[in-house]
Amino acid sequence: MKTSEVSKFYYFFPQTVAVIGVDTNVMPAAWHTPISAQPPLYGVLVSPKRYTYSLLNRKHGFTVNFLEHSKAPLIARIGSTSGRDTEKLKECNIKAAPADRVSGVILLDSYAAYECEKFAMHEYGDHFLVVGKIVLIYYNEGIINHQGIVNENIVSPMLYFGKDRYITIDPDTLAVHKRE
Repeated sequence: MKTSEVSKFYYFFPQTVAVIGVDTNVMPAAWHTPISAQPPLYGVLVSPKRYTYSLLNRKHGFTVNFLEHSKAPLIARIGSTSGRDTEKLKECNIKAAPADRVSGVILLDSYAAYECEKFAMHEYGDHFLVVGKIVLIYYNEGIINHQGIVNENIVSPMLYFGKDRYITIDPDTLAVHKRE
């Protein structure tokens, strides 16, 4: 195995893409993660250079929206448009509804979404980890299987492969290995 000096380290891709909503602004994020089951906490990493960061810094909540692979062109467009200069929802023709409990939007094309109340915000290197407590979950009927997880035969999740490349899963490659 080769070694190299650390500069950019994109070897963890592919990773799901989420669209973060604050007020009426939206931003795609590949750097996001569940943090805790109890309490239900979800985190997203945002550069302070981003307009979304300034909104997250002022607001008390945000949304996390999950879209299918077929929406990759929309995600690319959202990611290349700054909300500082334009209304992304209008500019990108995004159908959205106001979140119920936080100041954010639920994208109507999402297969699932979280409403999060801001729980913590900490700086780590060149990004801030914004942690939200999940207070409401939206999901499309029929996407959850008998185990309570997203059904891979119904949802084609969008995975970001780095450098504006998107991919999805092939459900035929699913392997289930029981823990001993």
